[in-house]
Amino acid sequence: MFFIEILAFLTVLCIFPSFLYGNDISSNDLTPETESLPKVLENVENDASIPTEDVSPNTTINVKWGTSNLTTAKNETIKVVQCSHVPYDNLTVQIVNDTELIRILTPNSNITSRDVSAPCVLVLFYSKYGTFSSMAAPHFNALPRAFPTIQMVAINAMMYHLFNTQNGIVGIPSLLLFHNGKPVAKFNDPEYTLDLFSKFVTRHTGVPAKEKSIVTSADFAGPVTSSPSKGSDIFLVISWLFVIFCAMYYFTKSSWWRWILETVQNNWRDSEDQAEHLHND
Repeated sequence: MFFIEILAFLTVLCIFPSFLYGNDISSNDLTPETESLPKVLENVENDASIPTEDVSPNTTINVKWGTSNLTTAKNETIKVVQCSHVPYDNLTVQIVNDTELIRILTPNSNITSRDVSAPCVLVLFYSKYGTFSSMAAPHFNALPRAFPTIQMVAINAMMYHLFNTQNGIVGIPSLLLFHNGKPVAKFNDPEYTLDLFSKFVTRHTGVPAKEKSIVTSADFAGPVTSSPSKGSDIFLVISWLFVIFCAMYYFTKSSWWRWILETVQNNWRDSEDQAEHLHND
């Protein structure tokens, strides 16, 4: 019975981190990323039958495509949001807390459609202890120069959990695009590069990245740190203490613990008996 309890407990411990750090996230409110969308955009740009003057940033384009090994056609819908075109003065990532992010994402009640121009915000949910967050950091730090009309902010998801629940954040890092304070799309590519970030933003906003946008040495210095913190993670320490406490508790309820106690008690009695015999002699 003890081994079954331990096996069940270890199974829970193995499954829980996959929910916390996994990258396979789905949400009905978010637009899924697919590998076919970049190809569809390229086909639209190269298709001379589509007048460029009839295509606007908030145009919905239905494209039918196929390949030599496909017999049925598929429809891909590309829908972009209308972002404000007013550039920000400070072209750096803003590190925010929960209060500041709530203020930034406060929606304008007069705007009820994604086709209406509104502020667009790109939010990076990261952890200063995470390796993948550190890998994505310099590329995200370079994004404000590529898109000066889109506000870039980052929040420590391990410290502020409110937005994790609201937006379905179970993997770190996570990059979400907001339009008028509402989530529009989530970055789901397994690689974190400036080029992929730029394509993601352009795909959903229609805003092209500035030319010659590159990652510089200054981007590795911050604002989002590009090296994992070596300090102690208080949540990790508490987790380990909890695991140790539970392991000790279940062990004291096992037959092994009773056997150890009985063995120690018997040896102690034998030692006392031998000591008494020697004393009597």
